[in-house]
Amino acid sequence: MGGWPASIPAEWAPRPEDELLHEPVGDPALPWKETFFFTLRDPKLNANLAMHMTVSANRSPSTRVNIAAVQGHHSTMQVCHEDGIANAKQIGNSMSRLEIGHLSWDSDHELRWVADLDEVSIDLTIRGKHYAPLWDTMFEGYYAKGTAEDGQFYAHTEQIVVAEGTLTWKADGVEHPFSGFGWRDRGWGRRKTQLMWNTGWDLVGGVLPDDSVFSFIALRSHELPEPAPMPVAGWWSDATTLTPLVGGYYHKEATMAPREYRLEFDNGVVLEAGVVRPTGRLVTSLHEPDYNPQLPNISPSMMDWYALMRDGSGAEFEIFTQCGVVHKLDVFRGAQFIRAGHPPVRE
Repeated sequence: MGGWPASIPAEWAPRPEDELLHEPVGDPALPWKETFFFTLRDPKLNANLAMHMTVSANRSPSTRVNIAAVQGHHSTMQVCHEDGIANAKQIGNSMSRLEIGHLSWDSDHELRWVADLDEVSIDLTIRGKHYAPLWDTMFEGYYAKGTAEDGQFYAHTEQIVVAEGTLTWKADGVEHPFSGFGWRDRGWGRRKTQLMWNTGWDLVGGVLPDDSVFSFIALRSHELPEPAPMPVAGWWSDATTLTPLVGGYYHKEATMAPREYRLEFDNGVVLEAGVVRPTGRLVTSLHEPDYNPQLPNISPSMMDWYALMRDGSGAEFEIFTQCGVVHKLDVFRGAQFIRAGHPPVRE
């Protein structure tokens, strides 16, 4: 793509090196986390993949990965916690690694994702699709943002992606050519999950029939007072443009699958589509399994729904959606046990 167009504010662009690990700054009492998330689908294979990796500068094991994969009757989810490797060439551990290719946060941005699970192996080249916005400046204040002196902060960029490679289920040994699309994000900073949010989120993204891309997130946070409106941020991009979402609506089914949306962007682009049918579905999670009285005892879980949509012209295309929720791990913490009685008696 030859670099970022002058029409896009330069401060909206992540630095190429933001894909690599950062030098920790800020309050050392808070964990420094580097996160990498991918969700991918090959419609022809009817295969869905998701990977979330955290690399911590001040926690051992340093590299924690969760991978979920589903295709037909094959389904698996596996977690690996161990001290891994991180340098300018690769980041990961023995189960999953990202090999660094070209870093530019446009359509030339390239990584290789290699994973070896008990039941499946994955080898994909993942490339960006148009431009990745830096949320620190495009949507300043959306995520918790402090300074090097006052503790918690979170930097975030995301991108629609495409992937090519192979998917091999070890039970039958068949190597399937994988060609798909999806969404990814990249975050880094001093943060605790329970301080950023403890409720959930909705996330949508996709490649449109004209080859442009879009994404948005609605984040439900415990930091907001009850009457406050839902914070929503999103963007649309093509080969020359990146523009923010300014209005619209998004409706889901009771199953959490998408139903319809209308999105209005700052440059005048309006996107409208309704569901034809849900397609791929995958349940995955972050890797927050630790629990004791000093830890947050929460586990963010995600339902990835892909769906075939139809726009006003009749063109059909798939989108990615995710509904994230937060569950308690220590279910009995602070519980009130109920004795049988008429009516029940609380102890």
